Amino acid sequence: MRALADELDRSVKELVLSDLSRPYFIQLNAQDRQMYTQSASYGGLQRSNESHSRTIGVRVRVGAYELDNTNFRRGFGQAGNLPLDDDYSALRHAVWLLLDQDYKQAVETYTQKLAYLKDKTVEERPDDFSPATAVSVVEPPGKIDFDRKAWETNLQRLSERFKQHPKIQDANVSLFAGAVTEWIVNTEGTRLRTADTGIHIQITAELQAEDGMPLSDSRTYLGERVDQLPPMDKMLADIDEMCTKLVELAKAPRLEQYTGPVLFEPRASASAFESLLGDRLCARPTPLGGGSEDNSFEKKIGLRILPRSFQVYDDPGPKAFETTVLAGAYRYDEEAVPASHVSLVEKGILKTLVAGRAPTKKVKQSTGHGRGPGFGDPRATIGCLYVSADDGLSAEELKQELIQTARDEGLEFGLRVAAIEDGQSGSLGDPIYAYKVNAADGREELVRGMQFRPVEPQSMKRILAAGKDRRAYNSVSGISASVIAPAVVFEELELTKPEGEFDKLPILQSPATRKDTP
Repeated sequence: MRALADELDRSVKELVLSDLSRPYFIQLNAQDRQMYTQSASYGGLQRSNESHSRTIGVRVRVGAYELDNTNFRRGFGQAGNLPLDDDYSALRHAVWLLLDQDYKQAVETYTQKLAYLKDKTVEERPDDFSPATAVSVVEPPGKIDFDRKAWETNLQRLSERFKQHPKIQDANVSLFAGAVTEWIVNTEGTRLRTADTGIHIQITAELQAEDGMPLSDSRTYLGERVDQLPPMDKMLADIDEMCTKLVELAKAPRLEQYTGPVLFEPRASASAFESLLGDRLCARPTPLGGGSEDNSFEKKIGLRILPRSFQVYDDPGPKAFETTVLAGAYRYDEEAVPASHVSLVEKGILKTLVAGRAPTKKVKQSTGHGRGPGFGDPRATIGCLYVSADDGLSAEELKQELIQTARDEGLEFGLRVAAIEDGQSGSLGDPIYAYKVNAADGREELVRGMQFRPVEPQSMKRILAAGKDRRAYNSVSGISASVIAPAVVFEELELTKPEGEFDKLPILQSPATRKDTP
């Protein structure tokens, strides 16, 4: 902390190039990571690594809050490594080099931006940055109690379970555990040190149907500490259940076309809301001079985007929902702003968006949701998104809603989706487990081989019903986020046959199916 703060103070006073602009804001983000990475397959340990790293990101802003070198064509900031030893001079040296590089880049970008604005007419351009209150919090460094050898044995035991399921073609068990200590210092006076620990286990299984279609499923377990993970017997039982369901899925008939009502069970619903709403509820300015298009709902603030019974808020504060640890929980964002509770949708009407410190036309102040991958540009992201509906229905009532809607449309069946793959922003992932629900008698039949057509935002206004029980879904690829949502019935969605061809089945049987295998 002393090395970062001292080098920051010196830069504010001395970092200037000829008669060019001085920095008006500088922030340093440093991280110390102690990490364990392990994986195993079919009883064999594939890797077991322990690493210790220190990294730093610097962000220099020249100009003023109203207009600076950011939000223009390219990202900003520099990142690099810090010495692992607590050597004051060595730490300052590493910071000095990065600050020098970023300042030079900042003044060049700022000059280009000013020239661009002279030649362009830009209407209602928001400020580039918003002030924030300084934070002074110093927590103890992060430390995790992790027995590396014991978990090597545990992963081998978990992965060995797949030998009892010879029809599974490939399977893997991976683990990531560690402790992170993060420092943030900036010229507004923030001196922040926070710590976090976590352990993440992912179990995946894959196989092919007789027609070559690849099928896969996974189970994920999260905890801040090892003792928050399920017992080994529970994870082993989950492997058995996952494999049994995948083998059953491989035998299921293909459904190549469907347009009609869809019931998403809570697991699938939470994943769907993450894909359809996650990015759209974030206030992100569109960079000048090109860049990604603003796909937020900012223009819809004050309008209805969901049924009138729906409420949505984001609150990264609580660390768990019921018994599920939330991956999206945090206390301070990467811009040193405390995470806050934000009411986003009330009675179906969009009230505001979550925001970082980059203002937009309608959202001017940060809500403590500025985060980014690694030390990339922080941008508004959801943390823990809570979706609920008044007068939620039971599981049986939701099924009857699906059946009745299918009947009203003259369909022989409706579709119930129990799980979907992770989707891209704005689009649903492909169904993993989907069932035809007969409109005459409610009988269900497992089907496979479908993908969702693009879902327009207005489709969410036509959700017919929602459940009263909710489930948490954790997205851990990229920026961690969590969504807590009930089951929902969409009035109409379209699914089609996936394009492309499938690989043929393996020529040889797997060793696990051979009788002569020891």
